[in-house]
Amino acid sequence: MNSQSKIRFCDYDSLKHYQAGSFNSKFKTVLKGKLIEIKKAELPDSVTSSFLNKQYRTYKTIEGLILYRVFGLYSRTDGYVRGASLSGSYASTEFAESLIDAKLRLALDPEWFSTKAYEEKILLPKGTVINLGIVAPVTLKTGTVLPGGADQILLLKDWPEEWVLGYRRITARQLINPPEFALKKSDLPENDKKITMYKIPVCCYCGNSDVTKLEKGEQIEVVGSKGNRYVLRFHCNNPKCGYYW
Repeated sequence: MNSQSKIRFCDYDSLKHYQAGSFNSKFKTVLKGKLIEIKKAELPDSVTSSFLNKQYRTYKTIEGLILYRVFGLYSRTDGYVRGASLSGSYASTEFAESLIDAKLRLALDPEWFSTKAYEEKILLPKGTVINLGIVAPVTLKTGTVLPGGADQILLLKDWPEEWVLGYRRITARQLINPPEFALKKSDLPENDKKITMYKIPVCCYCGNSDVTKLEKGEQIEVVGSKGNRYVLRFHCNNPKCGYYW
């Protein structure tokens, strides 16, 4: 926010890209003191291989925990739907900082067809059994390594929808503040197609997807902190935010 302006806008001159996971480290759910270890659950190799070094432990929660799950279904041109549903079993203690950061921290191979377009905020009740480890790195066919590194939590199958506190679209740009989860399930499409995926702009200041694309006469020209001029083409309609970029 420019101190000489009455609007909150993106200062592209001072914008800095941060390392995946570094922003989240200030806001992620802390698990210490909130779990008790119980007898280790036996999981199939297809699941254990998703944990770093195949290491995980089984716990029961002794208080409620906030978790996050990235998901998104993709509909191919032949009508076949693939990807990650909102009711899947993998969650994390950290929210997605951006689409690319979620891909890196959760090691989401594009071949799994998760669009990574959405995220749900979950309140895990006291007394819930979970399996906990770290997301293992994934090597793509191109040789690129997705490092993983986020806390990975395997929930029990068919966990109830009532645990969800809200949904949001994940930002293309890195978040500046912790996101709001203001969307309802009814606000989400059943699945995305290539021509529609990622087309809706999302405010990186608050994570809100109620955004207006400004007409040419409404666009605002601003001067950044280093003297460069920018034209702002989007406005966040969240009354608590009002960000322009």
